[in-house]
Amino acid sequence: MTKIILASGSFLKKFIMDASKLSYEVVAADIDESIYDNLAVSERVVELAEDKCNKVAAMYPDSVVIAADTLTADESGLVYTKLTGEDDPIKAAVALSGQTINVLTGCAVYTPETGVKSILATATIAYQTFTEANLRRLASDDNPNIRSGALGIFYDAPGFTLIERIEGSYTGAFGLPMEFVYAQLGNTVGEK
Repeated sequence: MTKIILASGSFLKKFIMDASKLSYEVVAADIDESIYDNLAVSERVVELAEDKCNKVAAMYPDSVVIAADTLTADESGLVYTKLTGEDDPIKAAVALSGQTINVLTGCAVYTPETGVKSILATATIAYQTFTEANLRRLASDDNPNIRSGALGIFYDAPGFTLIERIEGSYTGAFGLPMEFVYAQLGNTVGEK
C-alpha cells in the first residue's frame, strides 16, 4: 500500500482526510506564502498547492502527496483573509449577511506514477440575510467554528444555518476537494 502524505497542518484539511478514512501522515510544507501575493487569486492557490506538493514529494518520492491552498473572495474580488486575534469575528460574520462568496481551492496531488496533477476547485456560498442579533444568538455558546472563518459551514457550527446555498466543490469549500483527490488516487492506496 502506498503511503499518503498530507502536505498541510491545517485543521480543516486533516478533518476532511480523517472523514475520508484514508490512512495518511502529515508533513507540512514550509513555504513563504507571501511570494505568491502578486498573483491573481486563482493562480495563487494553484501555484502554492503545486509548490507545496513538489516540496514534500521531493522528500518522499515513493509516496502520494496531497497539498491544497484556499482563499475566499467576494463577487467584487475582495479577498477575505483569516481572522486574527485583533479581528472582531461578529463584525466579520455580519458583513457576510446577504452576500455571495467564492471559495477557490488549488489542489495538487503527486503520485509516483503520474507526477503532480493540479486543479482549481471552486465553491460559491450564498448567505441568507441575517441580523447581528441573530448571529449573536447563534454564537452565544462561543463556538470556535463561528470565529475561525467568520461563519463556520460545518454541520456543527451554528453559522451553517445561515447559508442559503452552496454550489460547486462541497469539500473544496472546506479546503480540500476530495472529488479530485479520489480521482488521482485511483487504486494506488487502500482505506483505513
